Amino acid sequence: MSNAILKLVSLMFAAFLCAGVQAKAQESDRATIVILDASGSMWGQLDEGRTKIEVARDVLAGFLGSRDLSVPLGVVVYGHHRKGDCSDIEVVAPVDGQSAAELSARLNRISPKGKTPLGQSLRIAAAEIPRTAEEADIVLVTDGLETCGVDPCAVADALAAEGVKIRAHVVGFGLSEVEADALACIPEKTGGLLMRPQTGAELAEALARTTADAPAARATGIRLIFSYPGAMPDVYEWALRNDETGEELVLGKVSGDARYKPFAVEMAPGPYTAIVTASGGRGETKFAAGADAKDVVVTMQGILPVTVMQDRGPYAARGETVAIDLNITQAGQEQGGAALALRLYPEAGGDAITYSTIEGQAGVKQAGINLPASPGRYLLRLESWGGDLVEEMMLLSEIDPEVILSAPPTVAPGEVIVIESTGSQLWNDGIEIWQGEQQVDWGATLGDLAYGNQLRAPTEPGTYDLVYKSHDASGERVEKARVSIEVGEVVDDATGAGRTQSGISADRNDGHGPDGGVSPVTGQEAGKAWGDYPHRCLPGDRTVENCDMRDEATGLFFHLPENWVADVTLSKPYPSAEFAQKAGAAHSIWLNPADWPMGERGCRLTRVGKLCTDPDRLDKDLERAMQTLQFTLTTGKVLRRCGDGPCEFGFKGSPVNGLLPARWSTEFGEVGPDGLARSWFWDRDPAGNFKLIGLNQEGGEDCLEVAPGSLLCAFTPYISSQEFDLILNNLKIGAQSQKADNGITAKQLLDLLAPARRPAP
Repeated sequence: MSNAILKLVSLMFAAFLCAGVQAKAQESDRATIVILDASGSMWGQLDEGRTKIEVARDVLAGFLGSRDLSVPLGVVVYGHHRKGDCSDIEVVAPVDGQSAAELSARLNRISPKGKTPLGQSLRIAAAEIPRTAEEADIVLVTDGLETCGVDPCAVADALAAEGVKIRAHVVGFGLSEVEADALACIPEKTGGLLMRPQTGAELAEALARTTADAPAARATGIRLIFSYPGAMPDVYEWALRNDETGEELVLGKVSGDARYKPFAVEMAPGPYTAIVTASGGRGETKFAAGADAKDVVVTMQGILPVTVMQDRGPYAARGETVAIDLNITQAGQEQGGAALALRLYPEAGGDAITYSTIEGQAGVKQAGINLPASPGRYLLRLESWGGDLVEEMMLLSEIDPEVILSAPPTVAPGEVIVIESTGSQLWNDGIEIWQGEQQVDWGATLGDLAYGNQLRAPTEPGTYDLVYKSHDASGERVEKARVSIEVGEVVDDATGAGRTQSGISADRNDGHGPDGGVSPVTGQEAGKAWGDYPHRCLPGDRTVENCDMRDEATGLFFHLPENWVADVTLSKPYPSAEFAQKAGAAHSIWLNPADWPMGERGCRLTRVGKLCTDPDRLDKDLERAMQTLQFTLTTGKVLRRCGDGPCEFGFKGSPVNGLLPARWSTEFGEVGPDGLARSWFWDRDPAGNFKLIGLNQEGGEDCLEVAPGSLLCAFTPYISSQEFDLILNNLKIGAQSQKADNGITAKQLLDLLAPARRPAP
């Protein structure tokens, strides 16, 4: 046989195979259509340093190479031919078996240019579903909202009414939570998923979730579908509440690959609430179960972190990055490298001028923001990944701000120098060590210090100067502040003991100094060695990671500021504690002192009693420590912290649930010996003022009755009537919960969820 004939036969055989694959695709009972955004905004750069379209191409190549080939796939792309043309939508790959290599090569040639016609693209994708398909997944990958006037929510309504079960998923690549919420109607109406990946890895995870095999819904069943705009939790738990009886049933925990699949359950008809919980978040969706199968999408809302931002202005107006003093005292649900964002806004409001990202784990952060060269006032907001407000403060910038530098008067040779400064705060400002007219150490920049580097005293005793250097408007390096320190033996005022290196004396009896005499907490003579304090947040000597402390004997939790130590004592009704600063001004703070000589002076309320310090020694450093302890001291566990708007709370097992004002927090409620449910609600305003409301707690003012025998009271000023009334009017006390074991049968589940067995509590 000639080569020409062999070639002809090969071509005919390939055509036959191709026709067979396409025919099989048209006969399939399931299909997937991916809609890819190729609008001009896809050239936007991600935090990982690559553009969104580059990352999307790579992720899609991996997705195409690993997907289930038995499910036919189609691809629709919009915005890749012409600018400003809403009709620029192309079916680049009709629904069939697809060659991963060929399709990837074609997608790699796509160049983003145009607009974002979401609604019309959904219509075109739906038209590509094979006539024999009984179900289909449309996966919309977009980085923007509709710009061509076709309402995607109305299109989703039409898709839901189709004879074919169409699940339309939204993968909002790089969208904010507000933007993603604008598209939430699409998955809500069709039973799809709403996700908001911000990196290539998260985009790959999102695509895997949208095409994961799902168990078929039973005729009288419900499929619970997990949705969350952030990173997938390692484990989450499903529960159902019968809204007629108030009874709550835990269905089970989900981990591994099962996290990406619907959770099927059968139940009697009636009103229910589906609840999903993870270690740092929770979500609820109300629905009615009837005779027909139903998909219920539950979107989890993550708990926000607890943070402290310190104003160290006025800042330098140079058009450069300034260091921001930021500490996360308690991490939230999102703890990744871009979990939080610092956004700078004009004082008068409007769009953000610039932003920077912050990783979300607890501890002191390497935070900075680029301030404009124009002096003035700017609003700095710390926001969650989804745009919820965590904390904010007003920044003042000046052309040539005054700098104030402070440090301990005496430092042991080689010891870390604890430095405080206000003014300028440019990232490249430096603190140098001089002796007379000679520079003996280049020191460290503020950026170095933000990254955890430390400035240590010279090893040779003597008198030295710490010199704060910046540059003026012309770029010349200039001295802005200077303070003298003595390097040598540090004598403890309380014990007379000295230390000469690394803060430790030869006999280890290096007392902390500031509270010489009798301690108002213990009633004993002060002067304990630093190493004898059970809770320490000292350089190289941290008893726990990130200085979050839990005293096992008393259950007291708190975040300990840097260079502070603590000792906790069992007392009633709340623990007592002594906090001491090892460096700097050697401040002291006491929790529930038995004998406080100043009456109420210097004392502030917390959730666990009074926190007291000497008011005559109050400086920025001591104020910051007081605020941190006041906000974090508790014997309970934080249940919820709201973002920019009011949010619901009430996890299973908590006898208290309701609604919180924006940025307020609450704890898990507990039932006291008198049978009354107790809880706390708190917030801190932008000025740092602590706001505290208690349910059935001792003390308080302006109390109002929530239920017979239950009082809600204000414990601090600064609380608005709107905040108090929102909590008061939405409190529900006495929710019940019943745990289901892993061996529960369908019959037992139906019995447990059957309505009207007993009246609601």
